[in-house]
Amino acid sequence: MSSTTPNTRSALALNPLAAAIALALALPAAAQDDDTRGLEEIVVTAQKRVENLQEVPLSVATISGDKLESAGVENLGDLTAHMPNIHFTETGLSTQVRVRGIGSDNSQGMEQSVGMYIDGIYYGRAQLFRIPMMDMERAELLRGPQSTLLGKNSIAGALNLTTARPQNDLAAKLSIGQEVEFNGTEINAMANTPVGQAAAVRLAVRRLTEDGYMTNTYLDTEQPEKEENSVRLSGIWTASENLELYAKAEQHTFETTGRPIEITYDVPLSEGGLTYNEYLHVLSLPGLDAAQNYERQADQEEYSDNEVNNFTFKVDYDWAEHTITAVSGWLDFNYEELCDCDFVAAEIVPVRLEEDYEQFSQEIRIASPVGKRYEWIAGAYYQNYDQTFEDSIDLAETNFLTSTYPVLKGTAMKRDFAQSSDAWAIFGRVTWNLNDALHLTLGARYTEESKDATKSMNVVSLDDGSIVNDPVIGITYMGAFLAENEQATLIPNPNLPPSEWEPLRHSGHNVSGERDESAFTPLLNLEWDLSDDMMLYSSYTTGFKAGGFDPRSNRVGRFDNRAVNPNAAPPPEDEGDPLQNFEFEKEQATAVEIGMKNTLGDGRAELNVALYHTDYDDLQISQFDGGVGFNVGNAKKTLVQGIEIDGRWLIAEHLTAYYGFAWLDTEYKDFKNGNCYAGQTPDTDTDGDGFNETCDYTGKRGVYTPEFTGNLTLDYYRPLTDKLTFVSALDWQYVDGHQVHVNLDPAGEIDAYNLLALRVGIEGEHWGLAVLGKNLLDEHIVSYSGNAPLSDSQFNTNTHYSFIRKPRTITLEATLHF
Repeated sequence: MSSTTPNTRSALALNPLAAAIALALALPAAAQDDDTRGLEEIVVTAQKRVENLQEVPLSVATISGDKLESAGVENLGDLTAHMPNIHFTETGLSTQVRVRGIGSDNSQGMEQSVGMYIDGIYYGRAQLFRIPMMDMERAELLRGPQSTLLGKNSIAGALNLTTARPQNDLAAKLSIGQEVEFNGTEINAMANTPVGQAAAVRLAVRRLTEDGYMTNTYLDTEQPEKEENSVRLSGIWTASENLELYAKAEQHTFETTGRPIEITYDVPLSEGGLTYNEYLHVLSLPGLDAAQNYERQADQEEYSDNEVNNFTFKVDYDWAEHTITAVSGWLDFNYEELCDCDFVAAEIVPVRLEEDYEQFSQEIRIASPVGKRYEWIAGAYYQNYDQTFEDSIDLAETNFLTSTYPVLKGTAMKRDFAQSSDAWAIFGRVTWNLNDALHLTLGARYTEESKDATKSMNVVSLDDGSIVNDPVIGITYMGAFLAENEQATLIPNPNLPPSEWEPLRHSGHNVSGERDESAFTPLLNLEWDLSDDMMLYSSYTTGFKAGGFDPRSNRVGRFDNRAVNPNAAPPPEDEGDPLQNFEFEKEQATAVEIGMKNTLGDGRAELNVALYHTDYDDLQISQFDGGVGFNVGNAKKTLVQGIEIDGRWLIAEHLTAYYGFAWLDTEYKDFKNGNCYAGQTPDTDTDGDGFNETCDYTGKRGVYTPEFTGNLTLDYYRPLTDKLTFVSALDWQYVDGHQVHVNLDPAGEIDAYNLLALRVGIEGEHWGLAVLGKNLLDEHIVSYSGNAPLSDSQFNTNTHYSFIRKPRTITLEATLHF
């Protein structure tokens, strides 16, 4: 698509919506007379080439590095407030990002449905979504399956993040932001210098501290208290006319004390029964406040300590009009956490978590020159990783549960999980320029991956970590937490000697598995340039997300309910699938998209529209089990479809609008194996044992699927003098009401909300001062809800804990640069 010779008439005849926008443009155009200033070009690398956004035939949203900085975007959670159809949330045990309503649930074993790529390196684990953002060039959101060029796990979409690269000019920048309500201080610094005539080096550092916006009334502290530190050193060297080398090393540490979690819902499950709060008072334990008021009650000194290290090396070599690119990446991260996972001030479910992850990836590709009859790109990719994860529920003598289950004193339920993966792929795509107006693209990727994993759960001593081989303690843990373990093998009977106790069926929790799978994911795209300023496209794409093994489930196969109730009927002797809750299958998608991209008003406006329909087979899901775990499985059929509209409009010389709106329709077409929410009666027998154990969610919408979302930004600047400029930006986001409860509890539906932010400032030649207000309407937003562990199974209540987003904040900013 070219934008050199405007030809608006034919485009408008075919597009009434574009005609309406163009008509609105006529008034400012008449007022400007000879002013021919248009929108600045936006370039993206969504297709592994540097391209004009308006010439990319797929649904892409992008934000520049300057906008990320001025809007106070600290992480992906902030970024999602500037784009429609993307959702970010932290949960009690994970982090989730969703595009068009599709993402990965609570499981450290899952690959991510939304792939995150930073400078071409895949960041594939949920915890990595929490990485701070600094000194960025741009952020791109690619919606829909991106499996051909980006890989096996971008089945819902991809975040393509590009950090600022070294430049050949001497430059430095220092910015300080001070949030006045919650004592947040953010410092960003950058220094860039050329090295000789052919090289340059760039150093970026960031530090953030914050006291927290929620009060823990039990500990009398403000939470979550944050400390984040980041450093990045990058260098670029043009070694010859044909060869360029780029290297980057960076480290991020981010530490949090406390969590933005409070109990927001607490009702009895039986008529006339007690609430969780009332039970706690009856037991002489600290109570809870179920009002959503930025106050929580938790007794544990929770923490989350994270470290991420990355080294990236990239080589670009020009060879006979072609470009050969090699990108190598080393990535490792680790974290340690203490979660007060009962989310109340009583000591009930303290959980310690630890994860280590190491990854290496290598991509080599060759790209043809552009402007030829055939334009193509082809390459190969390899990745391996090793991951370990462990957690433990520690029951010290002071734990409330030991008064009910005294045999558990001084013990812990410990989980150990290890997983490794080797994957390789070959990929390619070719565009056949049939004529000046028609362009046909064919692409495909072939992927093979091998995985192996092990998991065990054991009762251990808190004193020395040794395994406690006591079947009474084992079955007590199994009954209280619904957690199978290696020690739970017998059903105690006080009338018989232990040698005559009846064995549990399908007992134990020490499993392993191996997976070898492959996928072929083709792509077909047809682009039709109706004019120099209007492009239509249609695409057929497929997606693939690897299956794997789940560390979070506390069950393996069929559960023997006699551990909970000795009078319950035993399960069938035939276990069926002994790895039912350990292994999950791959996820696949087939997507059709039709779209258009318009440049209007002599380059002063853009209007882009995409209509999409995606069918997901075996969508990977993870839902709360009613105890302290999550069960992973696959929803057989899921439909996602909708419309996305976005663009820009240069309203006047100094005023530019950026807009985006989305309508989303999702439905589970076949999801009979859903975990029931508290108080819901199971209606489906999924394993054929004659008992209903799951709930049929067929016909329902999933979590985080608002029907409508919208964004609008108004950027305004005006020179005051030769050296002073007034700058301002108004950002608005609308999110429709939607479900945020992991098990689709109707009480987890939240109302629609509006986020409003405003930044105003003065900029001089080498300095700037500004005030940034975020969430100015002071919306109190629940981003995630789940059931407080054991509230259902032990106290017969429906009690929700929720993550609450920040209230209104005001930040003072100062910047120096040269």
